[in-house]
Amino acid sequence: MSKAIAIGYLMRVSAGNVNASHGEGNIIVTKKVTLPDGSTLPYISGQALRRMLRDRLEDLGWKLSEPFAQVSGQEVTPPVRPWEFVDEDLFGYLDPSGGRRRTSPVRVSAAIGLFPCQGDRDLGTRSFEKFGQTMETGGNMFETEIYHNLFRGTFLIELDRLGVFQDIEIGDQEFPAELSKSGDQKWFVSLPQQERIKRLQDLLEALKILWGGGRTARMLADLSPKFFAYARMKVKHPVFLEALETSFSEGTYSLKLDPLKNALDKFGNQIDQAIFGVEPGFLANEDEVRNVLGSYGKVLTVSEAIDQAKQDIEQAWKS
Repeated sequence: MSKAIAIGYLMRVSAGNVNASHGEGNIIVTKKVTLPDGSTLPYISGQALRRMLRDRLEDLGWKLSEPFAQVSGQEVTPPVRPWEFVDEDLFGYLDPSGGRRRTSPVRVSAAIGLFPCQGDRDLGTRSFEKFGQTMETGGNMFETEIYHNLFRGTFLIELDRLGVFQDIEIGDQEFPAELSKSGDQKWFVSLPQQERIKRLQDLLEALKILWGGGRTARMLADLSPKFFAYARMKVKHPVFLEALETSFSEGTYSLKLDPLKNALDKFGNQIDQAIFGVEPGFLANEDEVRNVLGSYGKVLTVSEAIDQAKQDIEQAWKS
């Protein structure tokens, strides 16, 4: 059986501030990481991406656990029914009252911008004139740091844990009789294989239609992948985490192939299946990318690649 699925992707934000940091006065600051030379890269936190994935899963018809949680002050106690709620299964939970805890089997990296911040800002204002005041009254003005950037991100999905719930994760409570129980002292219960497949397929569908973050009312961003790499693996390793690099010249992006080829060669013996997706017209070196990656796996459009990956998932617990 394959142990994990690794996914790498590139997404483009034309003009926005998807995930802000603390405000500085009347300035909405973007989250940044500082490089050794002092330049800064914007990033979208893994927590923000997980929030967006939850929302898209809800759009796809899945019931989330949050409306059923108990809130007391700052303490939130989840329902702890991961067989019922897809978000508890995929993204984990912590029960502060009973000590039940599930570490997420879906590991999500922050999405890191590949090009430095340039200090661009958007100026916003609310004129009091629109509220019956005179123009001289003025209004509220604020600034938002914005960027045009390409972001890379990675998922690592633990196949042996998705849809499998250990005794320490769910504690001493009743669970549906149709769930199979294994073990004695340290036991676990498992969802039916087809349910595990469905949940993972819809997670990929959520990535396919991803959008969200802050300021979507005026800075809507399409966060669906423009480049997609999928690997079903014999080991658990985020093979694409540092492998996606690009260059920018004359208004177009090019994918640097050497880091990606090195990662694929390094883990070649551990990859059961590889699939790649390239959005048509996105990369200046698209033909080269298709030719080079074609020796490692299928190269399709992003939509076709995600659909192909969803089909491949059906083999994840059989191989």
